[in-house]
Amino acid sequence: MTVEEALAIVETVLDDDEQLNDVQELIFKQCWEGRQSYEEIAKLSKYDDEYIKAAGYKLWKQLSEAFEEKVKKSNIKAVVKRYLRRHHVTLHRTQVIGVNLSGADLSGARLSFANLSEYDSSTDLQGATISDNKTVSDQIIKAEDAHNQGILSSIKSRIYHWNDLRFRCEEAVKIAEALDRTSTLFFPNSKARLTTPSGRQNQEPDFLIFHQGKWGILEILHPDTEKDETRDRQFASHGISIIHYCDANRCKEEPDRIVQEFLDILSQG
Repeated sequence: MTVEEALAIVETVLDDDEQLNDVQELIFKQCWEGRQSYEEIAKLSKYDDEYIKAAGYKLWKQLSEAFEEKVKKSNIKAVVKRYLRRHHVTLHRTQVIGVNLSGADLSGARLSFANLSEYDSSTDLQGATISDNKTVSDQIIKAEDAHNQGILSSIKSRIYHWNDLRFRCEEAVKIAEALDRTSTLFFPNSKARLTTPSGRQNQEPDFLIFHQGKWGILEILHPDTEKDETRDRQFASHGISIIHYCDANRCKEEPDRIVQEFLDILSQG
């Protein structure tokens, strides 16, 4: 199991308001990779020994409460593996591929961030009890914080949270924060239903933005992604012709400038 897979598991175990901060994540990664000394970890960071030690104490206390057993530097790998075994989770290429809950009693269970899509799991819930002796076939499971964002939280990739919204990357969060500072109406990662040459399909822009009576799309361009001109033409045929791609590094380093440039383009379009 890689450290990123382990962090993804930790994120699913912790509540939204208890996610690890940058320092805790640093300590977790270093301890997972075998560095047990806080002094050694401090040398690899900009923090001093005492600060790392204090942050580490809070980290292990927080994880101990979340995993419901004592967690420390020397046993973190064993704790995570035991958690996977207890919950019958199988990892394969950082994906959950098998979770059998057939006949399980899920009364009071929290499924807010459970990913039960056929693409990421083969979850069997047939006959599982939800509440009041009702089974899955009797009742639809609804997430507590459901919304229309197309992005799904899963163990295979890190999800960034900001203001009850989810994002695939840090750059997207930076852009969202910059848009928020301009009081602009925007929809992040929301699937749109539109007509294509192949019929009705779903499409998901990074940011759908409304400014001065005009709609536009702002896309973040990573090194491993490319412009989707076919999709862009589909949006243009529905009246959204201003689609701007921005380099991911610029989005991270100067998000306010990126947003202002896009709003200027939108207002002049």
